[in-house]
Amino acid sequence: MNRIQRKHILLDIGCGTNKQQGYVGIDRIKLPGVDIVCDIEHGLPFKDNTVDGIRVIQVLEHVRNLIFVLEEFWRVCKDDAEIEILVPYWNRVGAFRDPTHVRFFTYRTFDHFTENSRFPNFYSKARFEIAYQKIKFIRPEKKKILAYIWETLKDKLANRFPDIYENTWLKIFSARHLEVRLVVKKC
Repeated sequence: MNRIQRKHILLDIGCGTNKQQGYVGIDRIKLPGVDIVCDIEHGLPFKDNTVDGIRVIQVLEHVRNLIFVLEEFWRVCKDDAEIEILVPYWNRVGAFRDPTHVRFFTYRTFDHFTENSRFPNFYSKARFEIAYQKIKFIRPEKKKILAYIWETLKDKLANRFPDIYENTWLKIFSARHLEVRLVVKKC
């Protein structure tokens, strides 16, 4: 029996010198570990429905045309492929300090790309399911018990009530990142 084993294609977009093992490293700059030099704002060099997953860590805040980039991810990914995203959270000073950051992310940013969104979703044909989403705070060491309890409490409240967190005085407690896992939906 001669079976052709199909290789999974996993992309680590914006990998820099920290490409995840087993992934194809993509970046705008040729660095050690980068397999494909490409600007994702001009498209991805993959055929439709060929990619099994994407990892995009600390990259999307540098993208001017987020709708185009997410449509490219949707185009190249297979149905049910997962996209792992980590971006700076909007109320963190680091989100604004870096002069290369051109956009900011809230808990509801990716809702615009879901099927049953309560926000306008007609800007794009790309559709995703939000499988996981979390506002991330700085985690102190467990040795510093009071700081650890305070950060854990903020984490629990912000993620249990994200709209309250983002739209009240609670937003003064700045979060560090937004972690999101999108699942591609083509049907």
